[in-house]
Amino acid sequence: MPRDDPIVEEERRAHTATDLIRMRLERLQQNIHKPAPIPARRAELKPPRPPPEFVRNVVGSSAAAGSAEYHIYRINRKKEQNRLDYIAKVAEKEELDEEYRAHRNELERIEAERTAKKRARRLRRKEAAKKRKKVKKEEVSSEDESESSDADSEKSKDNDGILTETNNGEQTEIKKESCDLNEPTSQ
Repeated sequence: MPRDDPIVEEERRAHTATDLIRMRLERLQQNIHKPAPIPARRAELKPPRPPPEFVRNVVGSSAAAGSAEYHIYRINRKKEQNRLDYIAKVAEKEELDEEYRAHRNELERIEAERTAKKRARRLRRKEAAKKRKKVKKEEVSSEDESESSDADSEKSKDNDGILTETNNGEQTEIKKESCDLNEPTSQ
């Protein structure tokens, strides 16, 4: 009976895995414009089939089990092992996912702290620069006003020993102590 697929026939003639890969590469190079088949990877684990609702072959606890019972036992054992493996893999995947989420949350928290710290530093520097600029502006304006007000300042001495000075539109009264520098003090 002739076989229809020449590719399968050719691959059967390969003696080693290297020969098989070499044959596949040569076949791909013969038609370069044809896209190479790339198998898709399964995204999730495939769950095992659910157990049947009606179990036909129930394994008894008889000591004189027949030789056919072993094969049923082996198949059931294999199904149970596959089910347990699936449960273990799902649990491991969930554990790794949870660990990844915790690690990710920790990194985000650390980044948020760093960002907040740097933001606070930037704001402090900005406020300090504003204060310096404001103080500098006030100094410059007070110097300008003091220069212009020096001509406008009036100093008048009253008979009572009070000095009145007009500066920046405000009047300041300073009480002058009367003391004679020429009089000797009694000791």
